[in-house]
Amino acid sequence: MLWLYLHFPSLLLDNLSAAAPAVPMALAEPRRHQLLAVNAEAAQAGVSVGQSVATAVLLCPTLQLFPPDERRQQQLLQQLCVRLYQYTGDIALQPPDGLCIRAGTMLQLYSGFAAYWQQLQQLLQVQQCRVIAACASTPVSARLLARAGRQCLTLDPEQRLKALQQTELSYSDLSTEVQQQLARLGIRHIGQLQVLAPAELARRFPHEVVGYLQQLAGDSPRPLQFYRPASQFQHYLLLQYEISQTEILLRPVNPLLKQLQQFLQQRNQLCRCLILTLYFRQQAPRQIRVQAMGGEVQAARWQSLLSLQLEQVKLPEPVYALELQALQLSAAVAQNGTLLDDKQSGIEKNTTLSKVQLLSLLAAKLGQQVLHSPAYVSCHWPEQSLQRQAPLPEKEHNSTAASLMADKPYAIRPSLQLAEPVNLTEPIQLLSAPERLESLCWQSGVLRQRDYYVARNRQGQQLWVFKTPAQQWFIHGWFS
Repeated sequence: MLWLYLHFPSLLLDNLSAAAPAVPMALAEPRRHQLLAVNAEAAQAGVSVGQSVATAVLLCPTLQLFPPDERRQQQLLQQLCVRLYQYTGDIALQPPDGLCIRAGTMLQLYSGFAAYWQQLQQLLQVQQCRVIAACASTPVSARLLARAGRQCLTLDPEQRLKALQQTELSYSDLSTEVQQQLARLGIRHIGQLQVLAPAELARRFPHEVVGYLQQLAGDSPRPLQFYRPASQFQHYLLLQYEISQTEILLRPVNPLLKQLQQFLQQRNQLCRCLILTLYFRQQAPRQIRVQAMGGEVQAARWQSLLSLQLEQVKLPEPVYALELQALQLSAAVAQNGTLLDDKQSGIEKNTTLSKVQLLSLLAAKLGQQVLHSPAYVSCHWPEQSLQRQAPLPEKEHNSTAASLMADKPYAIRPSLQLAEPVNLTEPIQLLSAPERLESLCWQSGVLRQRDYYVARNRQGQQLWVFKTPAQQWFIHGWFS
């Protein structure tokens, strides 16, 4: 067996530095006011780990300080695991700063360890995070080498054993009390501990010493829980600085939308609803709901919908964190293509919106409550036959409209019909024979009668007009 351990000594700080390059940064312990980690720019200014915050600020006045965030660290480790899972299997998270990979099963696929590690290294370089990698025959040995800072990527067992024996016990999982007890006897390296008899170790030291040596040798393997892709998308993001303007909120949201796109593409799914939660210091969190009626996967289209929603939001105070959650996931349905590609016909795909995409944009801009679709009922009188309903997804809308029109006994009806007719005040030309509609009100005994025509005005528009017995003319709709 071959195990590969990836140790990320400054994952959170690397992520902060990638967002703002060339800026000196450091993680500071809030209680002790000491530095826990520094980036390269801060180190060049003389700032180092263990210094007090006051000393670091005197050495580098532009130093930006951030508190450690375990939740954010866990999310970054999870994101790395998701990206690596595209190229390798059997990944076990080792919080707070490591990933353990069963690499032996991947060597045949990549035709050797060199090509396999090159693929993983390219992905890690894109993420701009510092990593220390080590190979070993057991997960505990690989973890120990990587945490000790030994970049051991050789497949030679003797070289790996030599590197392991030279590793200090301070990087092991043994308790501090046991390490101090061993140090008083002059035992400070793994090799010094391995040469001792197990019976003597069990008699003089706690059981964890013998158990740890067995884990290093693989005689008592430590159980690992391998990563499995999540079925839901939900990401929390602590902002590097508080944001008080809604248009600036799109900058930290864009990376989350790209992660959502990758999440959906890997599962061949569509998302119909996004919930963006904004967190404030004093006020209660606020949720912004964004709908894509036909389902969407592209990050750019989600961004346009979200920007329209944010235009109408007024922040009561600055936002310090946000969370993005995807709801109403469904399987993506393949679309029928055309014989000629859109690029060959000179049409860009991004410039053409489908019906459901247009509905989603209108809903984000105006509100979904103001959007309606026409629905016909069994009544020959126009004012009563046409009703309004909520807009449907494109597939359902087309099928429903087709069935309603099939049941409708009238062949000539305008695509845009007014709820109430208006007076005709312009000259027209009649294009069709009259269609008489009449009804008798059984309560009052009044006969209602209209003669409907298809007409054209001087602008070339086709109208649906009618004439009453009193020779009054009205417009009741337009034909598209």
